[in-house]
Amino acid sequence: MTVAMILLFILLEALFWFTLFILILMLYWIFFRALKLVFSRSGKTVGKFVLSISYSITYTILYLGWIFLIVFLADML
Repeated sequence: MTVAMILLFILLEALFWFTLFILILMLYWIFFRALKLVFSRSGKTVGKFVLSISYSITYTILYLGWIFLIVFLADML
């Protein structure tokens, strides 16, 4: 029984670190993808403050919205 528990803990630890690695990788990709999208619009928004603010609000709502949706759905489970 003790050997089975030790193996279970090793498996859970490996699962934890793998999950943490995947989450960090996802956040890294999302962050740089967001920066790429923002800087790709920089040519259109030079000198246009209202357009710049509208892009920033739109991207903020989109990126934060799906993150909050994932957290909400995970909480419901």
